[in-house]
Amino acid sequence: MRGLKMPPWWLLGIGFTHVQILSQYAGSGLFHGMAGLPVSTDVAWFVGMGANILVLLACGAVFRGPRLDRLKRLLAPSIILNIVGFLLSVWPTGVTANDDPVALLGAIALGMGQAIMFLLWADVFNRAKIEEAEIALPLSSLVVLAYAVVVPLLPASLNGIPMLVAPLASGATLYLSFQRLPVAQACEKAVAIEGSRPHSMVKELARIAVPLAVFYLVVSWNGLLSQFEMTGERSLPEIIGSLAGVLCIVVFVLFSLKIDFAALFRWLCPLATLALILNFWKSPASAMAVCSISSVLDITIWIVTYLYSSRMARRDYGTSLTRIAVLLAVSHGGATVGNILAVAVLADLAQQGAMPQSISLVLVCLLVATTMVVVGRPALRVAADWRNEDGAAAPNMSARCKAISEQHGLTARELDVLLLLAAGRSQPYICDYLVLSKSTVSTHVSHIYQKLSVHSRQELLDLVSE
Repeated sequence: MRGLKMPPWWLLGIGFTHVQILSQYAGSGLFHGMAGLPVSTDVAWFVGMGANILVLLACGAVFRGPRLDRLKRLLAPSIILNIVGFLLSVWPTGVTANDDPVALLGAIALGMGQAIMFLLWADVFNRAKIEEAEIALPLSSLVVLAYAVVVPLLPASLNGIPMLVAPLASGATLYLSFQRLPVAQACEKAVAIEGSRPHSMVKELARIAVPLAVFYLVVSWNGLLSQFEMTGERSLPEIIGSLAGVLCIVVFVLFSLKIDFAALFRWLCPLATLALILNFWKSPASAMAVCSISSVLDITIWIVTYLYSSRMARRDYGTSLTRIAVLLAVSHGGATVGNILAVAVLADLAQQGAMPQSISLVLVCLLVATTMVVVGRPALRVAADWRNEDGAAAPNMSARCKAISEQHGLTARELDVLLLLAAGRSQPYICDYLVLSKSTVSTHVSHIYQKLSVHSRQELLDLVSE
């Protein structure tokens, strides 16, 4: 773990908010076996998720530019909403959850409180150092892992304590984070970088939102479908998913790979497809596999969504909250559709027949088509920028670098770095321009030198100019 620097411990507090969303708003949550907690397939669940999505979009529209600094004022209300919402959702009224107005109010409060918590954490990571975000986000999965291991061992009388502790712990660590991350520096840096590389947020969000919604639809469908086949404790899938999140450190940091959404979906799509195919076998073993895979997919896409927002905030901090709010709303919307679909199909288990398998087959086709058509291969964004900035000489340089890349087997990201190196850009400039950590850029440069059999910048320039 050479060069690995641990982030401030308080950044791991986002794990407590993730525990909440897993336990109450995910098809394969931590606490399905705990009496008195909201069930993810009743009316209260859908009402709470609707409130969550509306608050995400409203905050994304309101808190932009100079108003972003006011977001911190919502910290105390978000903690109160989470605690009050939980208490209302478990309050004994003797009425079924679907007809209980107290439970509905509790679900709404929980949905609102958790949406604000997610956005507060997004703003923290948007202002933190990219090196800290790359390590802290995967490490925060340790909190989920701890809950998955400890909570099932608690006596029934203590079932509710973890859900009361989570928002308090998340709020306390949020407060510490806001005290140590001045917003002014983030704004100044973002403006400076944004001016060097204009981009269309709407176009990029549209490209990402569609596969993200389909992905969460699949994860939610798989998680809820496996619930009907599994018996006993459901903590093991969450432990597997949490461990996978921690192992993302190896991917994001130690191997210094930048996972963008195109690259992400290219390797997550086969895993999601496997989970869909496993739905054709109705057994506890296959259901356990599906649930475990869904947990891995959920925690991985959650980490990468935040990392994407953190990186893009370096280009345009003023709209950073809008970006993550839209992506979270799309994710939760996809999960809601997946749950609605599962509830509609599995409402009468005696008559379900081959319907779940047929829907899984349709989702396989939809997932693959979305990944291939919408995501596609990452464009040569650096080359396009050069044509805009450097005039007629840029296309020749881009063509030469692309030819070298194809000849020596460079990755798409290595080609981006090569283009900037060939233009005489320094590594600090490349870090800011591509929104990568220093260790990531250094590793890419090392790989480029090795693949091209050069030993210095001058040898690289000579090769490109031949």
